[in-house]
Amino acid sequence: MDFQGFKRSWMVLMAGISLCWSLHAQEVPSSPLSIPVYHPLVLNPGYVGSKDYTNIGFTSRIYKVPDNQIVSFHQRMSGDNGFFSNLGIGGFLFQEQLEQSWNTGLAATAAYHHSIDQARLHNLSGGVTLKGILHVPKKQSEIPDDSLSSSFRPNLDLGVYYYGPTAFAGISMTTLFGTKGDEGSRLDAEAYIPRQYHLYGGYKFLLSKKNAIVLEPSLLVSVEDSTFSELHKHITPYLKLYLQNFYIGTYVKSKDIFALFFQYQFPRFYTGVFLEFPRVGFLNEDNIIFEVSLGINLGKGDQRFLQFRHW
Repeated sequence: MDFQGFKRSWMVLMAGISLCWSLHAQEVPSSPLSIPVYHPLVLNPGYVGSKDYTNIGFTSRIYKVPDNQIVSFHQRMSGDNGFFSNLGIGGFLFQEQLEQSWNTGLAATAAYHHSIDQARLHNLSGGVTLKGILHVPKKQSEIPDDSLSSSFRPNLDLGVYYYGPTAFAGISMTTLFGTKGDEGSRLDAEAYIPRQYHLYGGYKFLLSKKNAIVLEPSLLVSVEDSTFSELHKHITPYLKLYLQNFYIGTYVKSKDIFALFFQYQFPRFYTGVFLEFPRVGFLNEDNIIFEVSLGINLGKGDQRFLQFRHW
């Protein structure tokens, strides 16, 4: 990679981190049902650098807990010959608000990409994320027990990812070491983040080349060590319909939950909305997930995604 490319990437990453800290709180949304939609690098580090542009994404939950957000960044590094190198870099920040405390995380990600055909249309990547999770009790005014203390736990994510013109698939392991602390402490019990295993893949069916209409069914399987025996209960099918620069999608979490998300891609930025709420009954702040997503795409003017968006 050239020095100017590395310097530019570092400046973009620092800008994203500065924005993130200025917004105070970052959360991994929906644990992790909206992550494949807006921040797939959190689910699988092998995704980092798989697009031919630089992406900075921001998602905020604007109902009930407006301070819960996540900011992510990733890009493919440039090579000396003017083409992309094999290295992708990225990172994200998040914070999860719990009953008595906060989980705040900072992560840096790198992935190596290998083309498995001469046209570089089919690629395989492997990635690793180094992250630290800071567990902070709420202020004494929020919780009376002043014996609780902060703790920092480093952790690791690993992932492999395939992507091509019509299909993608990835397998990953997140929070490799877990974050379990003192089982006798209620604070540590609620802050426990288990090791998770994810399988995510999908296929794009071209319905109309003239109108750029594409249907993309996909499947997410996320399990923990304790739920491997109930694998069938943790399968979530997704469905996206792309209409040129716009897509609308949903997933089936359970028969009692309705989910809807959409996104519109402008040439250099995008915006989207993510909704989840019960199919029946009254809606209130405890059963609605409402998130807004914004992002920036940076790259050269001749990139393919400018023509009906390189999804």
